[in-house]
Amino acid sequence: MFVPRLASDLECPDEIRQRARTLAEEAEERGVTTGVHPAGFAAACLYKAGREEGQWLTQSDVAETGNVTPTTVRTHHETLEEQVA
Repeated sequence: MFVPRLASDLECPDEIRQRARTLAEEAEERGVTTGVHPAGFAAACLYKAGREEGQWLTQSDVAETGNVTPTTVRTHHETLEEQVA
């Protein structure tokens, strides 16, 4: 799973790391992650978790850390917003 590595690279607090992992697990259970770039999806989970916890990680920062584009993060974030609470 990419969430722990990216969270570590971004020096995210445990609350964000745990919430992002929960989001990723829920998305996987719902089949949302099928066929998607895993690092991009993990980056989107961290971005969403950061927003929920009040730490405003930027799409650019999480994208760079995950070696994906901000557009990838945005697309996966929108999917999370629509399909995972």
